[in-house]
Amino acid sequence: MTSSMGMGMAAQQRQGMRMRASPSLIAFTEMLQLGGLELQDLIVREVADNPALELVDVPDEPTAEDLLQRELIRAAQREVAELDEEAYDVFRTVADQRSLEEHLLIELVATVDHADRPIAEFMVGELDDRGFLGTSLATIAATFGASAERVERVLHALQSVGPLGLGARDVAECLKLQLSRWAELGVDHPVARAIVEGHLEALAQGRYGHIAEALGVAHDAVVEARDFIRSHLRPYPIAERTDLEPWDRQTGPGTAAPDVIVRWAANGTPAIEITGSRRQSLEINRAYHELGRRLAGSEPGGARTTPALTDAERAHVQAQLERASQFMAHLDERRSTMLRVATYVMGRQIAYLRHGPRHLLPLTRAQVAEAIDVHESTVSRATADKYVMLPSRQVVPYALFFKASLSVQDVLRELVAMEDHPLTDAELQALLAEQGYRIARRTVAKYRNEMGILPSSLR
Repeated sequence: MTSSMGMGMAAQQRQGMRMRASPSLIAFTEMLQLGGLELQDLIVREVADNPALELVDVPDEPTAEDLLQRELIRAAQREVAELDEEAYDVFRTVADQRSLEEHLLIELVATVDHADRPIAEFMVGELDDRGFLGTSLATIAATFGASAERVERVLHALQSVGPLGLGARDVAECLKLQLSRWAELGVDHPVARAIVEGHLEALAQGRYGHIAEALGVAHDAVVEARDFIRSHLRPYPIAERTDLEPWDRQTGPGTAAPDVIVRWAANGTPAIEITGSRRQSLEINRAYHELGRRLAGSEPGGARTTPALTDAERAHVQAQLERASQFMAHLDERRSTMLRVATYVMGRQIAYLRHGPRHLLPLTRAQVAEAIDVHESTVSRATADKYVMLPSRQVVPYALFFKASLSVQDVLRELVAMEDHPLTDAELQALLAEQGYRIARRTVAKYRNEMGILPSSLR
């Protein structure tokens, strides 16, 4: 009997500590991850549920800041014929994301003569998936009845925008365009340029001695130039899918209202605004505010002027006021957190804001979290499914600003750049595995082809 009872169920009590998120923290984190339009819906629902809150119309007396934002939205909303100046509200307007083709056309319209725009549009349409121009300039000139000089001028304008090397007719021209860009940045390599201009085939065949003799330089100079080409240049303008991400649509055609607006301040630094309705302001209802003060005895003689309320009514008034105050505090905290995140991100990506996607730097949410001393999940919620309006008036996904500094493609590129002999795909697979990237050899070959890296027999 005792034995059977010993095997039965027994009640036990255990003490321990477990961290649980407070309801207030949960409410804030849920609010933080909402986009602007979703937040507006939440505010409307909260006002409907809590009589202590109300939306108050803001007098339509636009400030200089208001006028600037109107101009930003107007330019981004090119499909809207007129914007209602009397009832401006960022959440009543939306801005479409641009694809690479749209970005190119917008840039070209600003740089070429009006008469040359059809030629520019034709060239953009003739770019292949790798960014090469597949139609000869003679054909384009004949199509439009234009001179060779005119078509060449439009081509140079096209090659000045988009990914480096865009609009090149072949690999050699693509490499030359990249060398010119490096020279503009103060990094010139005459031997590498000479090889690109006349000895690429010999370089692919490993005929370094022949190149050295033809150029009248030492063998080591040719090897050093080869290493420079491998580490600084790539054979295609669009070598991999990630090259398109700064321009391409992330969610397909459609519209998106910006959650963050970035403009240039007078001192040349990014000025950040977290969007919100300018037509209405959220406030504590005046009657509830006065009633709360009297119930708290904050006014002299408050006990004599307070309406006769039951204990339940008093508790209800105080609960609604506390709920309203907490909701407004969460709104302020959301705006403050988003502003801190955006300020750091835009500060890091200032070159991108000034010069475009070619200058986008690697950045992770973890880096942002460490820099501003918050949890990484906070940064994720503050940026997830949100959009940013750039000083150029382009609206882009917030996710565009974040790219891991070492993806498997980045590691693969580094391995090829540092190789002392052309590594086969099998050797690259083994080296990647040593660094924790366990992928198949055929996947290595796939990535290598997407990135425009030649096989080992041609490197």
